[in-house]
Amino acid sequence: MMTPSTSHDNKEKIPVEIETKSNPDNALVEKRLLRYKRMTRALSRSNIGNAKLGGLQRDLGLSHFEYQWTLSIFFFGYIFMQVPSNIVMRRWRPSTWLGVLMGAWGIIATCMAACHDFAGIVVCRLLLGACEAVLSIWYMRKEYARRAGLFFSFSSLAGAFGGLLAYALFILEGIPSVILAAFSAWYLPDKAESATFLTMEERTLQKERLERDAGASQDQVPFSWAAAFSVFRDWKLYAYMVIYLLGTCALQGVTLFLPSIVMNTGTWSHAQSQALTTPPYVLSFLGTLLVSYSSDRFFDRAYHMMACNLIGIIGFLVLILLPPDQVAGQYTGACLVVIGVYCNVPPKVSWFSNNFGGDTRRAIASAVIVSFGMAGGALGGQIYYDPPNYTHGNTIALACLAAQTVIVFMLRTMLARENRRRNEIANNAHARDLELLRYGGPAMAGDRHPDYRYVL
Repeated sequence: MMTPSTSHDNKEKIPVEIETKSNPDNALVEKRLLRYKRMTRALSRSNIGNAKLGGLQRDLGLSHFEYQWTLSIFFFGYIFMQVPSNIVMRRWRPSTWLGVLMGAWGIIATCMAACHDFAGIVVCRLLLGACEAVLSIWYMRKEYARRAGLFFSFSSLAGAFGGLLAYALFILEGIPSVILAAFSAWYLPDKAESATFLTMEERTLQKERLERDAGASQDQVPFSWAAAFSVFRDWKLYAYMVIYLLGTCALQGVTLFLPSIVMNTGTWSHAQSQALTTPPYVLSFLGTLLVSYSSDRFFDRAYHMMACNLIGIIGFLVLILLPPDQVAGQYTGACLVVIGVYCNVPPKVSWFSNNFGGDTRRAIASAVIVSFGMAGGALGGQIYYDPPNYTHGNTIALACLAAQTVIVFMLRTMLARENRRRNEIANNAHARDLELLRYGGPAMAGDRHPDYRYVL
């Protein structure tokens, strides 16, 4: 599961023998399964945009309004299922639950090829969103962005392949998920202690490593509803919810409409437009890996998000301000937009998972943040309503990135101030005891523990 640390000092070094010997990435099969899972998941989510260029809207007789809702309905399934799905993950076997969901979304994605009308495609998209509502990974927080980057970079890679697989894409992109589902339920470990690819010594080292990283947050405390509901009294939750919503609105709008945006940058055929969506996604794939590595290297989340947003904002400005006949400039703008909105995802996801301590608080907070944030995906499916240049859609997406940047900076400032306050009371036993008492003791405090330091 998402497992950040809560050490007194963010720069604390984990012993070398633990860091090197017990590396979860040694499990090539498990690592590849997770990445392929992410890629097939992203393909099944975004293939609707490529299908439009292939004639989906015409073949199903969809009005523009119906097509917009076909895009947005996916995120309502995601919203309603994210919290229940994460609770199941917390209380049941994650490997089995992942396998069930993965098989289900593969079957549903494949069934979309048989849809003949608006009702059929809407039901499939709603169920697809419900099946994709899942969060699961375990790493230390100083490692998390790089691993999340490897994981989420496959969304970009999926976008690159999506255009090339535009014909018969529902079947070609749905069947691999069904096949991989059986393997993921079989191969993927539920936690470090049950990882068959590690020796007994390595399992012990990995368990100690995660416990050391968890520190004061009491990660191993059993699930409790009190800890779950405590998340909703935490102001950070609502800041991260808005941040995620704004980013998702821009990202999903671009993802769903990129084929149409690219088509309008020149006089391309449908096939050429599909192929031209590949380079922006390849660039964002490489950029995501670079940003996530740098985010872990410098143990920073906020400034990396802001830098990515700046790239996206420049891209949107190019698309808005350049005349349509400036094909090279328009296409460059599209590339910058895709790089900006995709590359900020790993530091963003790492940031909120890093700053909620305790398995229960983290699982619920992550589910609520992503669930609420996916409402931005529903909005993103509605903002691109003004073809051929989509000026309004690009302007709204730009405003989302700009607003997100401001909120990220403000949140970082507030978290840094809280870290300084906790440093000041570090040697004041009375103040520390009062703070722990306020939150129900060490087992309930989680990231509110006075020894916890937030990642900035």
